[in-house]
Amino acid sequence: MFRNKDAHRRVTDNGSLKPEHKLYMGDNTGERYLPYRMQDRYSRKRETIELKTIVLENDVLKAVFLPEYGGRLYSLQEKATGREILYKNPVFQPANLAILNAWFSGGIEWNIGHIGHTFTTCSPMHAAKLTDDEGNEFLRLYEYERCKKLFWHIDFHLPPGARQLGVYVRIVNDQAAAAPMYWWTNIAVEETEKSRVFSGTGEVIYIDPEQKGYGADKLPILPSVPGVDVSYPMGFPYASEYFFQTPAAERSPWEAVAYEDGRLFFERSTALLRYRKMFCWGNHAGGRRWCDFLAKPGEGHYIEVQGGFAPTQLHGMEMPANSVWDFTQMIGMLSMDTESAYQENWDQARDYIEEIVSRELNEEEVYAAHARFQALACKTPEQSLHTGSGWGALERVRRESVGNGTTAAVNAGAVAIPQGFVFADETLGAEQEPWLVLLREGYLPEHDIEAIPPSWMMQEEWMDRLKSSLEHADYRSWTALLHHGVMLYEKGLDAEAIEAWEASLRLKPSAWVYRNLAVVMKQRGETDRALAYYEQAFTVSGRFPDRAFVEEYLNLVIQNKDYERAWHLYESLPPAFASSDRIQIIVGAVALELGHDAFMEKLFATEFAVIREGETLIIDLWFKYNAKKLAEQRNAELTPALIEEAMQQCPPPLHIDFRMIG
Repeated sequence: MFRNKDAHRRVTDNGSLKPEHKLYMGDNTGERYLPYRMQDRYSRKRETIELKTIVLENDVLKAVFLPEYGGRLYSLQEKATGREILYKNPVFQPANLAILNAWFSGGIEWNIGHIGHTFTTCSPMHAAKLTDDEGNEFLRLYEYERCKKLFWHIDFHLPPGARQLGVYVRIVNDQAAAAPMYWWTNIAVEETEKSRVFSGTGEVIYIDPEQKGYGADKLPILPSVPGVDVSYPMGFPYASEYFFQTPAAERSPWEAVAYEDGRLFFERSTALLRYRKMFCWGNHAGGRRWCDFLAKPGEGHYIEVQGGFAPTQLHGMEMPANSVWDFTQMIGMLSMDTESAYQENWDQARDYIEEIVSRELNEEEVYAAHARFQALACKTPEQSLHTGSGWGALERVRRESVGNGTTAAVNAGAVAIPQGFVFADETLGAEQEPWLVLLREGYLPEHDIEAIPPSWMMQEEWMDRLKSSLEHADYRSWTALLHHGVMLYEKGLDAEAIEAWEASLRLKPSAWVYRNLAVVMKQRGETDRALAYYEQAFTVSGRFPDRAFVEEYLNLVIQNKDYERAWHLYESLPPAFASSDRIQIIVGAVALELGHDAFMEKLFATEFAVIREGETLIIDLWFKYNAKKLAEQRNAELTPALIEEAMQQCPPPLHIDFRMIG
């Protein structure tokens, strides 16, 4: 999936944002995916599975991590009471909410690099055991982030007697250029009728659904929900969020959630993690459906309290060249007086919450922990517990190859992998193999034209190597030109990319290149040419090599309003393609236009796995389908007024209602 042609996003507001609020808003937040692949092959089929876990515990707390899935902190439990501090999801159910599609709810997720649920949220992380200076074991999770070319690790500490989980994050940008940066720690905690959210300030940037943008105001009552205290997330009648605008002078930002049984979840950090956020699904049918969809009916109610570097998740920022950013976050639970926490005056309740949080963990203690953790940051992992990707090892090998990896060469300019990371040769696999050949033999090996390319690469150093290899006639394979074109197009060099792809086709026609040319034409608005390229992609081998081609092609045919052609294509698909969720949903628009009622009824009875956050396609089909029925009954034309009437008279089945705003 290629990046958005616009590197930035246009962000709207209701006129209440100050100039300082708007500074950098939308910068470098355009969609990006490469060099990662989409992760969209999952279903709603439920069965018992085993998940590999890593457990870190002391006499007070027990933390359970999922190294196969982004190092998610799945559970944090008080051992004396057995109470869960976080929201612990009873199922593992991917859904279409992350940058690369697959995401699951619950626990704590670590989001780095680019806006959205992160590239590695459903991918394995390297995990290792280390010991501190007192002999206490701690856990390190780490990876090489390929989109922004960053090294990052998280250390988790639970020494004897500790009442909070210590989380130390270190990010290394050792490039000679600044990198657009993003970090949000997403913490899912239980949502109850009287969950109440607090932070160090009442000043927030909030979502204004009327303007489809943002506003600035002060808690507990916001203009978007007049007369409702939205420090209680259940007060929102739609999915919503607000961002606490922590003052720059605050040395130790914090956020807390109070519960009616006297529990108080809290987290506190060093100043780099300055801002805080609350997200809720909202007290309406669509929001409750999302909670049930991501877990089990009645067992999925949670809110997210988050911590990040920037005022909102749509604010861009840059990490300077050759820099290291680090912060510490402490996470725990304590008891509180409910009468004080639930007093009507939010500011007074907030002052009480801050007092008991500081009594439990003051800013001096946070910074003392940070100093201890920071002193261990460059320590070499001692024992591998789980293997992540092979990309860190490939980057190490690439760097070592400068001047044959000698000490003299390193001193002459080759940059070593930062201290604290171990990327062993054993982690190199099939995805890295073509690039190892390019590194060692000087060419990119040609692969089977019917096979899915094993991986993509965007990094400039590899692009330079590939470009150099293409100067040798023997190395100008269709595969090398395919990859070179992908690199060029992702970097905005459209004409050069097309030239590379056309050269690839002259050597050997492939579905992969025809598809890329179709994407170019679609983005240019040249629908007929795009369709022709998709058809050539099919003709190459008499089939589409992956169902993603079918999804893209069908969408384009439907966009062209050629419904008969789209239905014929659907009926010709192999069952494995035709039965997929996304294709069923796409074809729903065709079935509606052609009057295939049996298909529509089956569509509306299905529980789909791939509904995107904010997507209303199924709901729109439902209302239009029922409006058509009304039109037929009255022997009238289908009009916007009839669709509006259907929206009032025909509420959708709950299992297809994923509206963010009811």
